[in-house]
Amino acid sequence: MPVTLQTWILHAAPDATEAAGSLYVSAFNLSIALGALIGGFAVNGIGTTSVLWTGAVLPVLALFVVRGTGRDVRR
Repeated sequence: MPVTLQTWILHAAPDATEAAGSLYVSAFNLSIALGALIGGFAVNGIGTTSVLWTGAVLPVLALFVVRGTGRDVRR
């Protein structure tokens, strides 16, 4: 998946590959940090089983966000 996303980013900005690559790496690292932060809050606040529930809810929310954009992701 990361290779595919990086390819999409580089194709979206062929004239600014360095800037696009740095933005991609920044977004990737930010998502790792946010996942660790949310997981830490979930474990401290509710308990260890809350991480499983959080991990189940977030993909469902992402599905609604992707479907809400109105774009066809299959093309």
